[in-house]
Amino acid sequence: MNDPEVSWKTIEKGARVFGSDDQELGKVAEVAGDSDADIFSGLVVSLSRLSSNRFLPSERVTGIWPDRVATSIASDQVESLAEYKDPVAEHWQPRGPGFLSRLFGRR
Repeated sequence: MNDPEVSWKTIEKGARVFGSDDQELGKVAEVAGDSDADIFSGLVVSLSRLSSNRFLPSERVTGIWPDRVATSIASDQVESLAEYKDPVAEHWQPRGPGFLSRLFGRR
């Protein structure tokens, strides 16, 4: 790992994620942050096809390269990371027929 570190904005999908014990933890599924404000929130890490994705907060990231990420978490602690869940979309449902529907007899 002699090549220079890079910005969080250049992390490639599928980049390998390594623990503090140099063991591979998984691969980057998503990078969470606001690129316009340059705020890095963390990584969504895919541990395996059979395991759910985990969220790795940015404060646990210790090094960034396009194809790999180093972390301060040991491989035996990765399962303790919070399971990543997609944000829930808000759905708006009207409470009942609106003024025009009532006026024209639609219910």
